[in-house]
Amino acid sequence: MIKHTFSDSRGRGFSLIEFVIVIIVIGILSAVVITNISAKAQHSVTAQADQFRRNLSHIQLLAISQGARLKLTVAADGASYTVSTCATSTCSSSSMLVDPATGLNFSVALTDGVTLSPANDTLDFDSLGRPQSGGSLIATIPARSYTLIGSGRSVSVTVLPITGFAQTIY
Repeated sequence: MIKHTFSDSRGRGFSLIEFVIVIIVIGILSAVVITNISAKAQHSVTAQADQFRRNLSHIQLLAISQGARLKLTVAADGASYTVSTCATSTCSSSSMLVDPATGLNFSVALTDGVTLSPANDTLDFDSLGRPQSGGSLIATIPARSYTLIGSGRSVSVTVLPITGFAQTIY
């Protein structure tokens, strides 16, 4: 008959050193995860600002190629924007634009909690691709500035007067 004795106290639990090492490892892992999540969210704001700038250029080119006045409308909550074709010279009547590149309505929903400011705003492009406001050419600098905000970061997209060129400002 073999009898086991437990005279060594280490067999019953963790030592203080083992406990401290586990806490340090958990702390390091949580710091890495939080940093990665924050970096991803900040990257999302930048990526969506770049997409918004490209969409502004796309809208301008569509206005020129279709010979029509197009209207960008930012939603009241700033979480999305749509593009419509104007039926009148002042864009008082409009219908949703179907993007020829996708065959779908030109509507973009922002993701990851990113919002577009100013909310409930409109920007028109005439048939020559020039930025308009209320039926008249925008000739002041800057023509219009939009800010995408999310995760403690903001990126601005500015539309230049007369040319309608859009640029991203980080």
